[in-house]
Amino acid sequence: MEKIYVRKCERYTVWEASQPIEVNIEKLKQCEPPFEGETEQDLLEYLRDNVYRNYDWASDNEDVYGEEAYDLTFDECYDMEVYDDTRNKYSQEWMDVGLPDAEYRRVGGFNIVATNVDES
Repeated sequence: MEKIYVRKCERYTVWEASQPIEVNIEKLKQCEPPFEGETEQDLLEYLRDNVYRNYDWASDNEDVYGEEAYDLTFDECYDMEVYDDTRNKYSQEWMDVGLPDAEYRRVGGFNIVATNVDES
């Protein structure tokens, strides 16, 4: 066996959320397209389909909704707060054996020859 390396790997999940933004339903009903729903689920679907990451919607509706229209798009939402992190409870850990190789960017620059990820 020639020169070989081993590394520890870890997989975990982190949940983050932005600060809550109050939604003005009456103003949404005046936007284009107008919100015509009646339930929270209807609102969620409207926001997902029309507003989320849609800068054009905010630009088109700024006169009706105000500058807060841009906040609703979450297009520039950088201040996220961690509210749960599995590293505080558990993680999936394993070892890889192989060689450092920058071409293997998707797996952290490491050419994996053997792993026990399936055993973890």
